[in-house]
Order: sequence, then C-alpha cells, then structure tokens
Amino acid sequence: MNETIQWDDLRLFIAVARAGGLAGAARAVGVSPPTLGRRMTALEQSLGRQLFVRQRDGYELTSGGKDLLRLAEALELDALKIDRWRTSNGIGSVIRIAAGAWTSAFLARHMSELVDDDEDTQIELVTSTSPADLLRREANLGLRNRRPELPGLAGYKLTRVAFAVYGGRAYVEEKEGAADHRRFKTCRWIAFSPPGPKTPSAVWLDEHLARAPVLRCRSAQEVLEAASSGFGLCVLPCFIGDACGDLSRASGNIDELEHDQWLASHDEDRQQRHIRRVSKRLQILMKTHRNLFIGLHSADPSKLPSENVVRRRPTRVER
Repeated sequence: MNETIQWDDLRLFIAVARAGGLAGAARAVGVSPPTLGRRMTALEQSLGRQLFVRQRDGYELTSGGKDLLRLAEALELDALKIDRWRTSNGIGSVIRIAAGAWTSAFLARHMSELVDDDEDTQIELVTSTSPADLLRREANLGLRNRRPELPGLAGYKLTRVAFAVYGGRAYVEEKEGAADHRRFKTCRWIAFSPPGPKTPSAVWLDEHLARAPVLRCRSAQEVLEAASSGFGLCVLPCFIGDACGDLSRASGNIDELEHDQWLASHDEDRQQRHIRRVSKRLQILMKTHRNLFIGLHSADPSKLPSENVVRRRPTRVER
C-alpha cells in the first residue's frame, strides 16, 4: 500500500464520483475512460478498500467512497485557493465572473464600466454553458438565468432578458418570408452549438425548423460573423442583436426564451470590498442598459416587427 495519495488521483476520483461513471468524467477532465478506469482501480488498490460498485450503467460510491469524496472535496477547495493565488501573480485582486458566451461578450464590451484604471483589480471572465460552482469558488460572481437556490449562495435579480430572430440587413429585407412565420421553411439558419449541453435557443430552433440549420457554430463570434455577412438567420439575445449595427431584427421578442438574469455570489465572500464593488457596478451596468436587455432598443420600437415568433409558456432558459 502506498503511504501517500497523489492529488491528481483524488482529482480524477472526484470527477468519476460526480459524474457517476467514466464517460462523463472523461469529458470533464480530458482523460480517456479506459485510463480513468485503470486509475480508479489503482487508487483502490493503494488504499486497500473499494470505492465504487461498478454497474452496467455507471459507478456507484461505496460508503468508503462517500467518506473519501467528502475529504477530497475539502482538499479541492484548498487547491482552488492555491490556484487562485498562483494565477494572481501577486497583482491586486483577481475577480472571476462566470457567465454564458453572450453575457461574457457584453461584459467584455463594457469592461471600462466595471474597473477603474487606478484600481489594483483584475477581472477574469469564465465563459461556459454550465454555471460555475460558486460554493467551490470556481468563480466569485456568476450571472445566471435563475435564482441561486443552494444554501450558501446569495442572489440579486438584475433584469429580464429577451431574445429575437436576427439576420444581415439585406438578407432580412430581401429574403422572402424572413420577417414572418415562413422563415422556418424558406431561410437558411445559423445555430449556436457550443461544447457542452445544447443551448435552449438551439433546442428551440431545432423544434421549429422544417430542416436542420445549415450552419452550426461552436463560438458566439462565429454566429455573429455568419449572420452579419448575410448568410442567414439566427436567434440572439436582444442585448447582442440590437447592439450590432450589421444586423436587423426579423421578429418580435420570442416569449418562450425570455428569462430573468440573476447575479449570484458566495454568501461569505460577497461583502469583501473588491467583490462588493464590482458586484455593485454590475448591477448599475445592467440597470443602465435595461432597455437593451428587455428588447426595447433606443431605436424606434415602431420599426420592430410586431409579430412574435411563438407565444408559449417559457420552459427553458439560457444565459
């Protein structure tokens, strides 16, 4: 039996335990399922106890495995603190803000409203389709599409977020059916399909199109480039689409995709001076641009299409 457990083995163990199997853990940590399986067997051998019950549909923790997971997660928190200290390079305060691709793009465009030149603060945008784990300090602040419900997290509702259909100006004006319900049959479509879970707008689009989107993009910038060039239509949050001069609206707000935007933070950290300062500025930023987020751009609202794409009770939300 080895006397020392390596942190990397525990890191992989945590991934397998949380995923409930090798396949999901492999995607999370970038290690092949066979390698993960061998590493878990070796870890059990080194500890002299069984950690998993291996079943056809996944890995279930034994009582000993559950005990080890609690201990390993405590070490994980310390490892995250060390990593934050290491990456800060000793320069001021590093604040990680977790958000979806579109919200991160908006924040990047308005970063001067969040940080002053005379402040010793660094901002790191953590972009993902899955929310960061604020309890484990994967981020200090998170912009989310629902109220944080886990104990230990605080939430502040920022604004409502609207979505609409957009395309290049010439495409929307000249393509037959682009500005009405015929768009689902007559137009080329661009879908945003980043790594990870399918976005609600992509799911919504798949449900309404007569055929698959002609183009699927893994990055938000690719969607904007393709739509701005006049290639086809796409679904965007209004705070992105209405702010892009190369795009034109082809619909009213899509009621089904609207959702609230929440600012979440760890309850113990939110009173720290640098986090509280950036949090307040985020609130002011969203309030200042509220009309953009809810789909009432400063442009003449009467020029926006009055026809809503779908009017159903919202069932999905998107960051």
